Amino acid sequence: MTTSTHRQQPVSRDQVLVAHAAEMIARTGLSQDDFAQALSCNLHRQIPAKAVSKDVPDFEILAQSNDSAPFLRASGAWLRRVGRWLNGEVDLPCWLEEAWVEALDGEFKDDCINELASRHGLTGAREQEGEGNPLCAFGLLVARLGDTVALGSEILADGHIDLQDIDKLPSFVDRLRSVEARCCELRSRAEDVLLEQHQKPILQQVNSRL
Repeated sequence: MTTSTHRQQPVSRDQVLVAHAAEMIARTGLSQDDFAQALSCNLHRQIPAKAVSKDVPDFEILAQSNDSAPFLRASGAWLRRVGRWLNGEVDLPCWLEEAWVEALDGEFKDDCINELASRHGLTGAREQEGEGNPLCAFGLLVARLGDTVALGSEILADGHIDLQDIDKLPSFVDRLRSVEARCCELRSRAEDVLLEQHQKPILQQVNSRL
């Protein structure tokens, strides 16, 4: 999904974030309450001082109490607050954007990152955690490459990309960005290994002189 599938005019950054979250909630078993709690957890993990100052409930602490009333009150208030962001009643504050993206799952997170990155002419490849998982990245590349080829074959059946393909182009662009992101991830890992290999002889020469 991408907001570009449903629009022809540019939208704001917060509209992009909201659109991907709303799409995930609509298309998966994840409820709005689940998303709200994941967002709260991310905020307290990433920016705890800001989360406290903005009255974001810490459900992990609340759940430790024997009294369920505070948990239920905080959950209801936070859900209403997140709901106002999701329905556009209140603008999404910039301080929760990163935690908001992290609360998205799988393809919804990737698509959101890709669309946000594309607004600045970048490729939305996420940094690998630790050593990363190149096998997983390669699997995603193969799967998304297959989807991209299938859609591209439909678009290029007449040998052209033109206005007749306008309904399919937003999805095609998103799939291409996703493939680019996975390629970038794998290329970075391969380059890191090559750099390590290149540096070893240099370090061996330095050590031999000491």
